[in-house]
Amino acid sequence: MSWPRCLAPAVIALAASGCAVRAPQTYRLVPAGTERVLVPPGVISAHRASGNVTVKLSEKQPCAPPPGAITVKRHGSTLRLAVTRDSLLRQPAGWLRQWTADAEGQGCAPVGTSMQLAERILESLPLDPSAAYRLMHGDNLVAGFVELGPENRLQTMAPIMKSGNSPDANKIEITSLAGSDRALNVDIHQSDETIGVETSWYALRPNASRPGSTIVPISAERRIESQNIPVSGPLVNYFPFAADIGFYRLINKAEMGGKGSITEIVVGARNLLELQRRTRQVLEDFNTCKVTDPEMCAVIPRRVALNAFLSVTANGKETRIGIRGTVRSAIVQGGGPRRAEDVVSTLSVRKPYEGKLVDVQFDPASSAILDMTLLGGEVIDWGTKR
Repeated sequence: MSWPRCLAPAVIALAASGCAVRAPQTYRLVPAGTERVLVPPGVISAHRASGNVTVKLSEKQPCAPPPGAITVKRHGSTLRLAVTRDSLLRQPAGWLRQWTADAEGQGCAPVGTSMQLAERILESLPLDPSAAYRLMHGDNLVAGFVELGPENRLQTMAPIMKSGNSPDANKIEITSLAGSDRALNVDIHQSDETIGVETSWYALRPNASRPGSTIVPISAERRIESQNIPVSGPLVNYFPFAADIGFYRLINKAEMGGKGSITEIVVGARNLLELQRRTRQVLEDFNTCKVTDPEMCAVIPRRVALNAFLSVTANGKETRIGIRGTVRSAIVQGGGPRRAEDVVSTLSVRKPYEGKLVDVQFDPASSAILDMTLLGGEVIDWGTKR
């Protein structure tokens, strides 16, 4: 991949010497002031301050746009969304995802298209990729949850019990008590020996005929006495949601206290508006989900570890990286060198734009591309000269 003759790896101006003003049809990662921004296809300047997105509706469909950093004007069956970059960047974490959900609920987007609308808004402006991620995802440390979507993979790690009992069965038995009010001796017995660990992976597959996704197992492996055994599926399905549930959030370390305490809950809903309401409900009172409820939540047993990852493709293979992962982490996790700088000269990065993969142009003399935050679905390759 090479830079077009009329582009330099620097700020892209509205007019370049010796070039016609024609917007490139690729992403470009370029410096802009003290930061680097990703300029989307069709946009000339890295300093573009506003953008527009159009939405088609039925002429009779009502639309009451929610307040916020985006202005909505209607012309017949067409909505024109005016987006100002500075106003957008001032919004809290996860704001854009929620705003588009509210807009859909108010009739300002076709049913089931709020996520696509959020992506189109991000694709209309030059943004730091980490800022784009923040606008789409609530801050887990502050909001208390992780957004889950088709870009994610879920991993469960559960103990395999000798008796075949569920991992949430009581493994500890008190056999004797002795002592006084100053000291107490307790003898315990492990009543159900752990003989291995089952690691399972789940994907969130987009639904073909309705909004949202379904959580489905995609692989499972059991490690027993140092042997890895692939199996057709997990022993326990930890996400038995009702068929009409399509949107999910992972709430981490949700302590309910006492013997029935848990560490993680996946909350589900039929739409993002309902998901927002249910999330608040669970965060305010963890007892809302004492047990798994297919209509609302999946309660993960305390002895089962649940981890969320981001899915990208690295050198032709699906690679799972941590939330807020970067090109660098995709290279390392995808089998590349631990020093990712060694492959920048042969690196190729493609990113979704309007549902299609588009090249990301960058300065091959700089390692800045390695720290670009990924949103999921990107394709990263290296090893062949560009």
